[in-house]
Amino acid sequence: MKLYIYEHCPFSARVRYVAGMLNLSVDVITIDYDDDTTTTDIIGSKQVPVLVKNNGEALAESLDIIHYFLAQAKSTETHQPSPAVLEWQREAFKPLQKIGYPRWSSMHLAEFATESAKKAWRSKKETEELNFDVLLANTPAIAKEVETLIRLAGDILKLDSYQYVSLVDEAVIFSILRGFFSALEIEWDRTVRDWMESVSKKSKVKLLTPNY
Repeated sequence: MKLYIYEHCPFSARVRYVAGMLNLSVDVITIDYDDDTTTTDIIGSKQVPVLVKNNGEALAESLDIIHYFLAQAKSTETHQPSPAVLEWQREAFKPLQKIGYPRWSSMHLAEFATESAKKAWRSKKETEELNFDVLLANTPAIAKEVETLIRLAGDILKLDSYQYVSLVDEAVIFSILRGFFSALEIEWDRTVRDWMESVSKKSKVKLLTPNY
């Protein structure tokens, strides 16, 4: 199986998390951010993640890919996130953009190896609302918002009680939280940080730290 991704992409990360936790053998391929042809040739549009199965069939939605992975592992787990995780995700995406957008193209991520890829990123992602220089200047305030989300994630994950949390719920939360490691100003709940570092090793999906 071949999985086409961007390293920064939370949808790619959630799929990789599940594959890693299920010990599935997947050939992960990071495409350049300004590569307009690779996934278009496969599925007719530029997007990630894209999974090409061993039989040549392609899947292009992260939850569909997770569903396929669960089936491959003969798991009875659901591939649908819980309502609580979906609500948390809705609240977390804008802060993730505020933290990640002005930083990711300056990190050592494979999709931004060329200047043209970095330029394409800024051209597409920077807006009046998401002005990169302003976001960097506003990091202390954004960090406080993120820290609240981190504590909420810890509650949803039930890290203090060791209660069951589905693999897909873990994957969604992990995929977003990993992006918050991009800003050193964010202060982490120790329990959540320990969990993130542990599952990052288990899943083999690196955290998006500045020295990535």
